[in-house]
Amino acid sequence: MDKEITSTSNPLVKQLRALVSSKKARQESERFLVEGWRGIQTLIDHPGKQYCIERLVLAEKWAGGTLPGSIETIRMPDHVFDTISDVRNAQGILAEVRHIPKHTELPESGRLLLLDNVRDPGNFGTLIRSAVGAGFDRILLYGTCVEVFNPKVIRSSMGTFASVDIQQTDPETLTDLKKQGYQLYATTGLEGANLYETVFGSKTILAVGSEANGLSDEILTLATQKITIPLTDACESLNAAVAGSICMFQIAQASRKP
Repeated sequence: MDKEITSTSNPLVKQLRALVSSKKARQESERFLVEGWRGIQTLIDHPGKQYCIERLVLAEKWAGGTLPGSIETIRMPDHVFDTISDVRNAQGILAEVRHIPKHTELPESGRLLLLDNVRDPGNFGTLIRSAVGAGFDRILLYGTCVEVFNPKVIRSSMGTFASVDIQQTDPETLTDLKKQGYQLYATTGLEGANLYETVFGSKTILAVGSEANGLSDEILTLATQKITIPLTDACESLNAAVAGSICMFQIAQASRKP
């Protein structure tokens, strides 16, 4: 059943605005916003056990796809919707999503992506999307990464965040994974083994560092091997999300070879 809100002072509008601007509000309520039809459609078409769409919010300008009748829908004038959205040219649709935290054990084998102090939301979201596309089984966060439910991260992931478990990790966990046979590959700009000549096994952790600082000394110390993407002399380095994506798809392709 549709409801209508016409005032920017409505309590729900204030609540939604807080979920955009406040990490504390997102953490305390265990809720966040997904804005844009493609990300929302991904959640609708591929529902996960950890995420539940609580309500949809539509602006007058929304004229998009078919919406499920089982989800509460709030309609509001464009000017009210725009006080919530942090997108310059908003499509006019967003979803309030509840996060249901669940503890899951790390897989005994598989491909894991390790993000080391990745603070750029766009890079983080793109790496989530590539990890899902390349069939990686888990994303591990090391150090101080940008919040997973930051609106820019969610938009950049295009809804794929719901298709992969993302969890914080520490040196002890990584050491245990290595004892279980996992190989930790550290991406570096120089002096690593050629990515395309490296053999990857069934237990692989790919570590990607921040745009500004690369991988931390702790991760480099834990690394089984350093790997480097060969570049022409005219190009000194790649964007962190681009480099991580190339490595993930190469690892996935190499793993499929007989």
